[in-house]
Amino acid sequence: MAEKTTQDMKQKLFIIIASTLCLIGIFLWQNFKFYDGNLHIIFCDVGQGDAIFIRSPQGADILIDGGPDESVLSCLGNNMPFWDRDIELVFATHPDADHIAGLESVLKTYTVKSFNTSKKSSSTQVFKRIQDLIKSKNIPLRFVYAGDTFTLSDGFVIEHLWPTQDFILQDTTNKTDTNSFSLVQIISFGNFKTLLTGDIEYQILNTLFNPSLNIDIFKLPHHGSKTGVDDATFSLISAKLAIISAGKNNRYHHPHPSVLDFLKKYNLSYKMTSRDGEVRIVSNGKVYEVQSMQ
Repeated sequence: MAEKTTQDMKQKLFIIIASTLCLIGIFLWQNFKFYDGNLHIIFCDVGQGDAIFIRSPQGADILIDGGPDESVLSCLGNNMPFWDRDIELVFATHPDADHIAGLESVLKTYTVKSFNTSKKSSSTQVFKRIQDLIKSKNIPLRFVYAGDTFTLSDGFVIEHLWPTQDFILQDTTNKTDTNSFSLVQIISFGNFKTLLTGDIEYQILNTLFNPSLNIDIFKLPHHGSKTGVDDATFSLISAKLAIISAGKNNRYHHPHPSVLDFLKKYNLSYKMTSRDGEVRIVSNGKVYEVQSMQ
């Protein structure tokens, strides 16, 4: 009987040691993977919507939009260490459900340190629930305007180009289309730059660059809709790679054929979440690498 007890204790001790070594191995692997000193920008595959996760070189977590549902949680799980449950900055570009609905599950699952958005309200239930969560969790809320800049100690910068305070004040009837209020942001680290555009229309986007803009990554507005870019857009914005966030076989037929024609005309390569799945951009501030997950 004593011999059996000793064997049981040895088995339990072996399991404990093996489990501990496994956890240490996972910790070291994830620490090496996620704290590599590079900037990671992930265009999440959330179907017909937008969700962009960013991990700064020193490990600050930033989420821009949350997509239409809980699928954003899978993207966060793929790109954050399992022990990290804090998101330092959340941005909602505008209040459309395909950009903010997934933020409800994010607010319930993670500790959000700061919530930032365009000052445009909505009457939808999901918008109200997100407002209630922000209030109940005492999350700092900030309305963002053109000229606002977020700078981290590792050299990562978010610069806001739109909307202006004047444009917000002109919306006295609250009837202007929500897309017009989308945050337009430039993400910078060293010489690497990415332009993020929400669902902005080209009539606004084309007024923001004088002189023209040279960037690495251009996230096309509104899932590749024809309202987001026109011929002049690609004369004003020179990029190396375009990103289209859209759902496979979506009912809006995004991206629009005219947008794909523009990309071909200007010889601009592109990635689509509907075709390529989750798209990762990794940069050391000088060069970047594109990683498609399909």
